[in-house]
Amino acid sequence: MKVIVLADDLTGALEVGAQFAGAGIAAVVLTKDQPELDEPVVIVDTETRHLSPAEAARRVFRHALRAKEAGAALVYKKTDSTLRGNIGAEFGAVLSAFPGRRLVYAPAYPQLGRTVVHGILLVDGTPVDQTPFALDPLDPVTESDIQVVLASQGAPLGSIDVHDGVTDEDIDTVARFVLDMEPPALAAGPAALAGALAARMDLPRSAPRTWPEVVECLVINGSAHPSSAAQIRRARARGMFDGGWQNYELNDALLRVQEARNLIVFGGDTARMIVKRLGDPPLYPIGEILPGVAVSTFQLGDVERCLISKAGGYGDADLLNQLKGLLRYGG
Repeated sequence: MKVIVLADDLTGALEVGAQFAGAGIAAVVLTKDQPELDEPVVIVDTETRHLSPAEAARRVFRHALRAKEAGAALVYKKTDSTLRGNIGAEFGAVLSAFPGRRLVYAPAYPQLGRTVVHGILLVDGTPVDQTPFALDPLDPVTESDIQVVLASQGAPLGSIDVHDGVTDEDIDTVARFVLDMEPPALAAGPAALAGALAARMDLPRSAPRTWPEVVECLVINGSAHPSSAAQIRRARARGMFDGGWQNYELNDALLRVQEARNLIVFGGDTARMIVKRLGDPPLYPIGEILPGVAVSTFQLGDVERCLISKAGGYGDADLLNQLKGLLRYGG
């Protein structure tokens, strides 16, 4: 059985990889075309979040055809948990590659406060278009009704099953429904549904890796979301950047990424910029250390390095202090 995941940005790709790796299933995240790899879960960062709907659809269709040719048992279209990007156009592209199939979409991520009630996406109980995500400088969210969002982007609504969700049990119910489908199954959503599928899929498993010990670290925030800015301010106020953990303005930080053994990066666009600067190595998720925070490794020369990543809107103000405590001794 092969699982192929198509994600529209890098932090989302790593989130899904963390769900599978945390369940003991080997996964790899690719940011460019690579030779066929042996991992049962291959996650492709299509980098389509900020493209036009037509261009995003063309790129996703090409990757979906490759997934079909590879004989994938499950194709998972990872979506943003706040409805940003070209979700409807990309769903249409996946369904065009698999004519006659249906796509199961579970937009909720209860653990991070994203719930769906009567087809409306809520963030901590508030319609998403009334939250700071409405002010996103690149992808402002102007609509909370999921069907309206999909229709506005030309999605074939008759072939898409959209599920409400308020609890983790709701997401698990959707996962069981997906796994009862005849392959190739088509599913979509943020990382919550991927995690529920990972817990149930019949794939080779081994003991998950322990967390790395991170004594020195470069922390880079490229997100405009208020949550990430608050996390940097809190860490600076606590003196966290006076020792081995360092934080610089984005342009200065980018000059230091080649030498950094460990990186913490906020924001999918920034993570993609950094990985490209490092030569686009394959990324190997270890797991999710905090909700929405993925830990991955990659090889640069003879050195294994660590990348800890999250979307800009995830986590409370004390997130970096929590991370430092978890990574102090590894394991």
